Amino acid sequence: MIQNDTFQPQTKQPLLAKILILVGLTFVFMAIGSGIGIFIFTQITGMPFAQVADFQSHLREYPNMYNAVMVLQTFSTPLPFIGAGLFYWYVIEKQAVHTLGFNNIPVSTLFLVAFLVIGFMGFDALIIEWNQGMQLPESMKSITKWMKESEESTAELTKYLTNFTSVSQLIVAMVVVAILAGVSEELLFRGVLQNLILKATNNPHVAIWFAAFTFSFIHFQFYGFVPRMLLGALFGYLYYWTKNLWIPMFAHFVNNGFTLYMAYLYSTKSVEFDIEDTKSVPLGMALGSLVLTALLLRWFWGKRVIS
Repeated sequence: MIQNDTFQPQTKQPLLAKILILVGLTFVFMAIGSGIGIFIFTQITGMPFAQVADFQSHLREYPNMYNAVMVLQTFSTPLPFIGAGLFYWYVIEKQAVHTLGFNNIPVSTLFLVAFLVIGFMGFDALIIEWNQGMQLPESMKSITKWMKESEESTAELTKYLTNFTSVSQLIVAMVVVAILAGVSEELLFRGVLQNLILKATNNPHVAIWFAAFTFSFIHFQFYGFVPRMLLGALFGYLYYWTKNLWIPMFAHFVNNGFTLYMAYLYSTKSVEFDIEDTKSVPLGMALGSLVLTALLLRWFWGKRVIS
């Protein structure tokens, strides 16, 4: 997180007003980015504009669909998140980007971050399996139906994007889903939002968990809400303890990149282990993952930078 003598808010608006401004800016940038992305998408595929809203039903009917979807993804969220985050930080808070905390990272620390993130996956898989089995009351069956349909639609798109047929597709996915997503989401949710909450409340736990909740909510994957929130909290504590935004960005990259690489190995039949199948993780491995995660988090806490 940012040291107290570097991030000094220049605006006097209440916290709620700041959050609403940030949300508003994010939606504006997303609307602009989506418009650009849709235009490029139609040019690449030749798909009529009227079909774009339901493009997931036509994934195998048009040429160059994989790259077109990745372009659409890029302009719909990562670039708007970066634009909204930097615009808010520069124009509204009148802060320089270095106040977010971009410092050199020892190679040994990068290895530990990667080890932590990959090690956490075993326990996170257990939470994913539990969250997927969540049952809402019968009185909320219409909401349950909508959530399941949304989840199935997202799962279908994810399966399409991770059923790699070439190394070039893996590289494109790494750039969009691992690098751009890691940079943009950590910039917006940890760098900007978490800092705003921390400065207003002076409570790191409130700031970290609020940002993690919001980070998970905006994905609109409710049967994966809890594990994604835990992952967001993991990134948040790493940021708060190290005061370095590169750390959660790198952690996010490792999480997404490792998953993509394992999906590539599975789709090319190089390995038999499907990383998307959470039921393939034994309970003992999940508990071992929890212990490893706790030990590594304790190490990072012990090395924390005191503001």
